[in-house]
Amino acid sequence: MHFIPTYPSKVKNLKKQAKRLQREGAGSHVSLLDQVAQSAGYDHWNHVIKCLEETERTQAARGLLAEIEAVILAEQAGEIRIVRTGPEATRSQPFVLFSTGTGDAWLLEPTHDRAICLVWRGERQQAHIRDLPTKLEILWDGTFELRGEFFIVETEHPEIGARAIAGFPLDRLRPYLEASRSVERKFDEIIGQEDTVPLTPDVVAHLTKTGWDAKQLAAAARQGARYSPARDSVLFPPVVEA
Repeated sequence: MHFIPTYPSKVKNLKKQAKRLQREGAGSHVSLLDQVAQSAGYDHWNHVIKCLEETERTQAARGLLAEIEAVILAEQAGEIRIVRTGPEATRSQPFVLFSTGTGDAWLLEPTHDRAICLVWRGERQQAHIRDLPTKLEILWDGTFELRGEFFIVETEHPEIGARAIAGFPLDRLRPYLEASRSVERKFDEIIGQEDTVPLTPDVVAHLTKTGWDAKQLAAAARQGARYSPARDSVLFPPVVEA
């Protein structure tokens, strides 16, 4: 079936035509819906409904592009902005977009933890987002997780790679993500959540600002220790005796 841009007003008018013909005794309501649909260039009435749904999805995708631009502009202005879209924007799942006010902005797909960076350290990124005639195509290049006060990402981005990032407005972001996830998913996160992050230079720098000793953290990192945000503790791997 070919796509015809279709809006609620058009569908309403076609229904009125079918009702008028039914009052005149021209046939059953179902057959008349097909008849008026064909007179308007559609294959049948179901074709009208499919085109209406596709038009609504396309409009939602255009709305997402506008939100992406708004989040990028907010980050460039040093502002925090967090937005959750409706599920129609992706046909099945919602998006969460946020700017941090500290130089970064991200587009997230919460159901499968997919992520793509929009702004990194103040520089707008060339995110692979294609505006096609009937849909928005996003080539995700990473995954994300919130662990304590850290935003954990693993990406194919050459500058970002895999890292734990502190300083994002995670307390404000979490409710948006939770609103986008199923009850089953939330339960799985509570049961199976890992509690630690590696002591990368970024994590060490953040912890040093909160009062930790940089030399002790560096020594712990060399021994394979990890930081637990929930316990605010450095945990060392178990000692295995030969």
